[in-house]
Amino acid sequence: MGRVSPFSAHNLRRALAGMITRTRECEEELNSLDAELGDGDLGSTLVSVAGAVERTLDALPDDWGAALTQLAQVIGGISGSSSSSLLMVGLSNAGTALRGKSMLDAADRAAGWRAALTAMLSASGSGLGDKTMLDVVAAIAQTPPAANLVDEVRRTLEQYRSKACRAGRARVAADRSIGRDDPGMVAMLRLVEGATGQRVES
Repeated sequence: MGRVSPFSAHNLRRALAGMITRTRECEEELNSLDAELGDGDLGSTLVSVAGAVERTLDALPDDWGAALTQLAQVIGGISGSSSSSLLMVGLSNAGTALRGKSMLDAADRAAGWRAALTAMLSASGSGLGDKTMLDVVAAIAQTPPAANLVDEVRRTLEQYRSKACRAGRARVAADRSIGRDDPGMVAMLRLVEGATGQRVES
């Protein structure tokens, strides 16, 4: 396993730019998936969030904690959806955990993801295994630094595809959710594809 380089604020900005592009590419896909189990606006909501984040990219501070906190505030100011609210909570808590750091090593990254997951679980009232985006966040938090993150997230979707959604809007269509991917989990996959530059269609 090769050595993983520290992650800087420059890396964050570059990853966010890729995520913004990928979100726009997948707006229709995410809306369609969401329409099957929810209200059909997940893609449009995330595109609105992406636009707001794009306008602040150059102004993000080099301190990771401050940058993530600022991103949480941007998201909170543009969208009140449940998925956006969870992202905001996760980013805010990760920002607190990473305050004062300008470079992240593997342990820092894992700590940030764990902090985000803890806050998101508490805010959502969902549990791991409920077939939500939180199951993807948990998988990311546990993925070894040198592993292929897109592959790990795709495997997580495959693991849950045959299960019923037990939380969020999709839980009211639990029977129909069996054999389908949860829209929030697919959104997380697309964001990871954008961040890593690996645009692999499922």
